[in-house]
Amino acid sequence: MRYWIISKTDEISNDVSRRVKELAMGVLDEKNPEVVFSIGGDGTVLDVIERYQSMINQILIVSIHTGNLGFYTEFLPNELDEMFKLLKEEKSYVNYYLLEYEVNDIKGYALNEITMSGIGRMLKAEVYIDHTYLMHTRGNGICVSTPTGSTAYNKALGGAILDNKLKAIQLNLIAPFETAGNKVIYPVVLSDAHEFVIKPDEKHIDLSFDRRFISLENVSSIKVRLSQVCVKFLKNEKHDFAHRIHKTFIARN
Repeated sequence: MRYWIISKTDEISNDVSRRVKELAMGVLDEKNPEVVFSIGGDGTVLDVIERYQSMINQILIVSIHTGNLGFYTEFLPNELDEMFKLLKEEKSYVNYYLLEYEVNDIKGYALNEITMSGIGRMLKAEVYIDHTYLMHTRGNGICVSTPTGSTAYNKALGGAILDNKLKAIQLNLIAPFETAGNKVIYPVVLSDAHEFVIKPDEKHIDLSFDRRFISLENVSSIKVRLSQVCVKFLKNEKHDFAHRIHKTFIARN
């Protein structure tokens, strides 16, 4: 097994990294790993995806939780023996599909969400589902998220939490300005058979995808769909969807 480790640098994460090296049966390979161990929180997982985006469908991510948020982190530091047993059995996996965006000549991917906003001004834009006009919106911006990303910025905007096994995307509006003459509807959920097309009135926009950020000019449209590219994780069957939601948003301990 060729593997690499991307880890936070705190004491707990460093200790877990050391133990992973002791237990892993393989060789370290930063450039062409088969398995990448993510040690930290969801932000560390996003770092892994950004670093290996060009080959993301060729690697397996094994995520160990030592951070703050853990929707993508499957294992705890005290579960390393069980984790390596599952890794050896090669049968417990989960796939999360990425968002795919297309703007100008740029095409890219995101695991959580893509947001767009005006540069120093309100974003005014027409929203389409495929080629069908849906609405004209004015506000601080637009957020399109995956089911796994629905628990992040989308939730803060009042969006729905989607089952992470759904093949769907969700559009939400950021502080929309609605009047009697300008009605909007949100959130809107689409299956993977459709895409959102956003056509901004102003051609200069800010675009963020997960934790990356770019400013673009001369933008005529932004297309967002669920990609056929997915991220493969080693799955911990003890941590199901309902358990994660309850532990993160409801449980006090």
